[in-house]
Amino acid sequence: MNVLVVTGIEYHAWQETAPQIAAQLASCPDLEVRLEPDYNILCTDKIFDYDVIFFNFCNLREYEGTKNDDLAVDNIEKFLKSGKGIVIYHFAIGMFEKRIDRILPLIGRVYDRELPPHDPFRTFEVNMIDKEHPITKHIPDFKIADELYTCMGGDLPIHVLAEAASPEQQKKYPMAYLHKYGEGYAFTTVLGHDLRALESREFVTMLRNAVLWLGKKEVPTEPATVIPRQPKI
Repeated sequence: MNVLVVTGIEYHAWQETAPQIAAQLASCPDLEVRLEPDYNILCTDKIFDYDVIFFNFCNLREYEGTKNDDLAVDNIEKFLKSGKGIVIYHFAIGMFEKRIDRILPLIGRVYDRELPPHDPFRTFEVNMIDKEHPITKHIPDFKIADELYTCMGGDLPIHVLAEAASPEQQKKYPMAYLHKYGEGYAFTTVLGHDLRALESREFVTMLRNAVLWLGKKEVPTEPATVIPRQPKI
């Protein structure tokens, strides 16, 4: 199956994380992965050649948009309606912030500037909530060095797969979840701040499993193998 990793704008270190994500996914024999730093591909019909789009991408309202944000969002909507899947990775919950009213129905939760952003970077535990779903079934609870996001706004139905407890907010927050739109699904994980997160075997297994499941492929029971760090782009 074919996977498109879209990147190229984001204040996080996408030049480091994007090639790592692409190579990590490509280490799965069932996945053919293209890394695309020109996010204007979203304004073209080329995206429909892929089974899953992986967004390591965030164009906040302060940032330059695509050549045509409305067309890009139209295409994402058509992609999902057709039964295909997308991955929203970390701060991609803030993508197309100028079109937030259109993005929210597609992905279920969005970046909300009125909410606390995240706990201080630290190691915390991620707990599997749905232990029967193919994405998380064979993944144990795990610890990760990352940001615990607390800024997800919206009240549309989501299927929570994993969560973590915020000491700062004294509340549990979803760390991985699914949202159905049309015949397709958006899988969101707000984990993944930097390369340290991508050194977690459990986390990269979750990413692999999510992409395979979105692409309607069988999810293996064995964990993924963390690959060496890749050169930045």
